[in-house]
Amino acid sequence: MTEALDRGRSPRLARADNGILSRVPGQYIAKASKSLPDPACALDDEMCVEIDAARVGRVRLTFKKQRYGRPLGNTSYFSWLCRHAEPAPMATPNCSTRGHPNCSGQDEGIMWGLRS
Repeated sequence: MTEALDRGRSPRLARADNGILSRVPGQYIAKASKSLPDPACALDDEMCVEIDAARVGRVRLTFKKQRYGRPLGNTSYFSWLCRHAEPAPMATPNCSTRGHPNCSGQDEGIMWGLRS
């Protein structure tokens, strides 16, 4: 009988898989979102950012472009919404390639790019 109840569960009751997003402090998520390009001009709907969060360590945040507007308005607005966080691989100690995803010498601990 419980199996029948589980099959009929509403999708709204299912928990979203957001990884370790709840453990990343909001100040680091805000700093990462400011490093992304303007969402109205971005061609991609989803982008990833790697940051060094204090207690959590190196984290890869996934942002999704969100469109919103007023119900009767003719204007649409876009923003980045952080949907998922996962531990990022450790930085390579002797990485000499600038722009390499595992390079520790990125712009103040932040690196953004397309989600693969």
